[in-house]
Amino acid sequence: MGVLRDLLRHWPRRIFAPAAHLRAKYEDFKGLLDADEKSQVLIAELEEVLYAGRPADPARVPWLCQRLLATVQAVTQRLDAMQPGRYQGLAPVLERIGAELDPLLDHPPPPTGPPYLLSLAQCLDRPEQAGGKAANLALAASLGLPVPLAVAVSARAFSLLIESNALRPRLDRLLRQIDLERPERLAALCGDLRDMVLGARLPQAVKAALDRVSSLPGFGGGAFAVRSSAVGEDGGLSFAGQYASELHVAPDGLAGAWLRVAAAKYRPRAVVYRILHGLRDEETPMAVLVMPMVDARCAGALFSRDEGQAAAVSVFALAGLGDRLMAGSVAPRCLRLSRGERPEVLEDHGPREPELAPETLAGLVRAALALEERFGCPQEVEWAVDREGRVLVLQSRPHLPQTDLPERGVDAGAGCGLEPLAVGLRRVSGGLAAGELFRLDGQADPSGVPPGAVVLAGHLSPSLARCVGRARAVLSSCGSRASHFASIAREFGLPVLVGGEEQLRGLEHGRLVTVDADAGAVFAGACPVGEAPAPGAAAEPAAGSRSQRLPERFGQLARLVCSLGLTDPESPDFSPQGCRSLHDVVRYCHEKAVAEMFSLAGRGGRGMHGARRLASPLPLSMYLLDLGGGFAPGRAGDDVRPEDFASVPLTAFWSGLAHAGERWDSSLPHCDWEEFDRVSAGIFRPGGKLLASYALCSADYLHLLVRFGYHFAVLDSLCGPRPEANYVGLRFKGGGGLEEQKLLRLLFISRVLAGVGFAVRTRGDMLDARFARAGLEATRANLAVLGRLLARTRLMDMRLADASQAEREAEAFLSEVLRAS
Repeated sequence: MGVLRDLLRHWPRRIFAPAAHLRAKYEDFKGLLDADEKSQVLIAELEEVLYAGRPADPARVPWLCQRLLATVQAVTQRLDAMQPGRYQGLAPVLERIGAELDPLLDHPPPPTGPPYLLSLAQCLDRPEQAGGKAANLALAASLGLPVPLAVAVSARAFSLLIESNALRPRLDRLLRQIDLERPERLAALCGDLRDMVLGARLPQAVKAALDRVSSLPGFGGGAFAVRSSAVGEDGGLSFAGQYASELHVAPDGLAGAWLRVAAAKYRPRAVVYRILHGLRDEETPMAVLVMPMVDARCAGALFSRDEGQAAAVSVFALAGLGDRLMAGSVAPRCLRLSRGERPEVLEDHGPREPELAPETLAGLVRAALALEERFGCPQEVEWAVDREGRVLVLQSRPHLPQTDLPERGVDAGAGCGLEPLAVGLRRVSGGLAAGELFRLDGQADPSGVPPGAVVLAGHLSPSLARCVGRARAVLSSCGSRASHFASIAREFGLPVLVGGEEQLRGLEHGRLVTVDADAGAVFAGACPVGEAPAPGAAAEPAAGSRSQRLPERFGQLARLVCSLGLTDPESPDFSPQGCRSLHDVVRYCHEKAVAEMFSLAGRGGRGMHGARRLASPLPLSMYLLDLGGGFAPGRAGDDVRPEDFASVPLTAFWSGLAHAGERWDSSLPHCDWEEFDRVSAGIFRPGGKLLASYALCSADYLHLLVRFGYHFAVLDSLCGPRPEANYVGLRFKGGGGLEEQKLLRLLFISRVLAGVGFAVRTRGDMLDARFARAGLEATRANLAVLGRLLARTRLMDMRLADASQAEREAEAFLSEVLRAS
């Protein structure tokens, strides 16, 4: 019924009000071009996110897809309005693509039912509920290793908080605005996200679970540590230091501490880390680990295998709690121990405190070896020694040591011919990089680091994760390989060095340097290409990165949205049935819309009622219809002159047609001689509309049917400030000469048009050419070339003798117009 209704509205207007019909068709064409441009912008952004690794939150992908689907529907509706009933096959194609997209865009909500509180034993092998940190701690306990008492508030509690407060749509609305290429907005958006969680009403079931903790055996009478244990944390990805922990929490403060740790899921550094790994927000719900505070004599971290000496265990220790070590704000005592029942101290440097007894060192090595064997890979372990001297495992996560990095030494760096600026620095994360130094002072926002910089920071704060993906390397006067940021840097392959203030003092802000983290040195200038990444390039994640994850996850979606299979309009597959993606539909509609405009008025001049006759010095019969803005305002009278033109493409074309270098014979009227012969046998008035050329124009549009003797040309062009929408299309056919002479003229025209950037196709004595998506000046210049070309070739088919002559004249013409430009 809808198609029939459109046809009943369309045909009477076409028959009884043809000028209004042309204007309506033009308006639909302009509307289609607007929707087409919006579609292309959306497709381009999706391609950047899915294929080129543009660091935007994955929440942006379904939102972009939904907007694109609606915009493509608008494109198809405009095409249908241009010619009702002709393109009915597009509707089922869009319906099919939309149906295939639905399950890819609609993710099932996470479970929100109980349990909300898990014992440590219940956390074992349940990382999807307990989170990675709690599940790993439960596994350590199952090995018989000493661990603190602990329970987990499950990820389902967090999901219930989000669902019961209807936060998901509001969170996604903010998340999809995050783009790491616009870091200035990151802090504000993340602040709004955290405020949203902190302002949420605590579900009664979650509050009841938190209230039970103090009554559990061993949990009463003291303060608690409340630590993040998000799903995905300490698994294949570390999330080291990206979330929050709260220490010394009173029993009546557990609910508030849980909410603050949950809200810290939206810290800028945590959001940056998740985005760089291509994870959706829903994939990392926050579980929380609650344990009584450990009264620690000393604490620290260890690596079961480490750089340089895979057969050694590296231990980093501080007196008291280990939070300062993880924050990278202090220099710890550093030891290398042999891997055995009775470990030997292979190295011992840094402060002499804390004191570590042989049995403590043996307990640390035992724990390291047991965890490495059970997990099947090297481990990074956080530990503490309580007042009774027990070694407690607090946390364990995979550690991927950079054992394959070369120990090049300063000589290798100096081999680039560069001056050493700082040597003897300690490697935290290996690699080689070059960039301009950027001094990050005090509490400055790390997300403001310019792309490609070498960051010089006071200490290795976990907040430096916000400059991952932008910085090429990091230098610091404080910190160690045991800090949380060091884990992030190694994961992303970001070179990091630590040295004393004296060693780094001579490094000036803005200076171009090369950082050789394996040699522990910084050099003036940049190594030659191939030795180091170019300044301005940014670090990319290592294995499991965003660039790997997104194509895998959104592969089918990308095929339905971005892939382009329709490339050849002459192919039999160029049809609605050949459309496999939204991109295909846009391409098909654009091509067909331009084809519709090519036949806008037709050789009979239908719809040109109200057109004005062109009064010009050229012996050319032409009538023009203004679609809006084509002529100067206030122009009165029946005739219009070239100086009255306001249309950009018409003015450009006419400047070529009337160019002083093109000669016109005023005794020869240029009209449709074939029609003249047919209808009047030589007695029909040559200046009549039936034989004339026609132009429809607006401020930025031109549709022109030019009749020169026994051939005609149709020109269709949009020429405005938006390069994406600009195009020039030409169709040229016929002639009065012999068939071979007509083909020689087409050869001339083809060579000229190809020489100025047109794509050209010929079939028999017809030529089609297209120039598209260029700036305003380039499009105007080619319209002027077309004007000269049509003037030059009016009678050329009568005098061309062979292909070599056509080629020579084409080269001469090209040289002439290029010199003039």
